[in-house]
Formats: sequence, C-alpha cells, structure tokens
Amino acid sequence: MEKLIALVSDFDDTLFFNREAIILAAKDLHEIVEREKKGEEDCKTLSDLEIISRDGKIPKDFSKAWKSQLYTFAYGRYGEKLTPNKPIIRYLNERAERERSETIILSARGEEFRRQTKELLDTYGLRYNKIILPDNHYLKDEEWKLLEVEKLSKEYHRILLFEDKLDNIKYIENNLNSKNIEFYLVNRSFIINVTGQLPKQKQ
Repeated sequence: MEKLIALVSDFDDTLFFNREAIILAAKDLHEIVEREKKGEEDCKTLSDLEIISRDGKIPKDFSKAWKSQLYTFAYGRYGEKLTPNKPIIRYLNERAERERSETIILSARGEEFRRQTKELLDTYGLRYNKIILPDNHYLKDEEWKLLEVEKLSKEYHRILLFEDKLDNIKYIENNLNSKNIEFYLVNRSFIINVTGQLPKQKQ
C-alpha cells in the first residue's frame, strides 16, 4: 500500500492566533516577578515581559522556566482569547479531502495542553488525524520539531509542513536532508511555499 501524504501544521499563530492571551499572561507574570524579584536575572525577565506585554512576541532568549509559566497562564487563564485562523483551517480541510491526505498537528505547546488543543480544534472544525505534542521541554522548539518531522518523513510518502516561524522552517530544512518535504510559511491568512528558497544557515 502506498504511503500517504501528510499535511503537518503548527498550532499557535498558524491555526490559532494567541497574541491577546500571551499579552495578558505576560502582564500577570510581570506582577509576580516584580513582587518576588531577587536579582539581575529577574530584572532581565521583567524587561522581556514588558516587551511581550507590548508586542505579544516572545524574545528568543526568554527564560525557559518563565516561558513555560507564560504558556500555562496564556492557555489556562486566557484560552478563550485564542482566535481561529479560519482561512487556513478551511484550506487544510479542503486540501486533505481533495488529496486524501492525513492532517497532523505538530505543536511545541506541550502535552499538558492536549485537552485545550483538542477542544479548540474540534470547536472550529479542523479535521485532523493526530496531535503531536512534547511531553517535556528539554529541547528547543525547533530541535524537537526537527526530530518529529524526521520521524514523519519515514512514515509518509510526502509531507507538507505549515509553520508561522521562518526560523523553524530554516532550521528543519537545513538539518533534514529529505526530498519529500515541502515547507509553507503561514502569515495570517496567506500561505507561501518557501521550499528550497531560503538561504542556508551557518552550521
């Protein structure tokens, strides 16, 4: 039997926009850190949280421990603030039906958020076959995704990867020598095929 095609999609800021939830969570965390701050590292965290509270974007070197807490607040306290990217959800459903492919959700948001993730997908009608989430956060997001995409590339004849972070796409494409993967950058409701078009990263 011929192996299937897999549409592999990120979750946050690809299928659902989380900016409002992240901003509210960052404000909550800012109050906590400010109240308990002990040293220089906490001052750096406060500065980062001010950026997140303003822009809704998490700095690349943001503390891993506080990042986990930030997402816990965002998805636990403010999950209702996540809004669906309806054009992308509709696109994936239509393409999966047309090509008889499987849809896989690949998100670094963590196994602890499986219930909330499933509820949102079901509520907004994305038809999916599998949800893959990390059960620990030892690896960087892009490192974990690379390992999971590599496993999927051996299981499926062709993979189409949908991701909102260009850095993640670059990392996976540069470190995975596979000809059966296509890379799609999702920017709001737009999808851009960037396969083979990105400059090589220095190793």
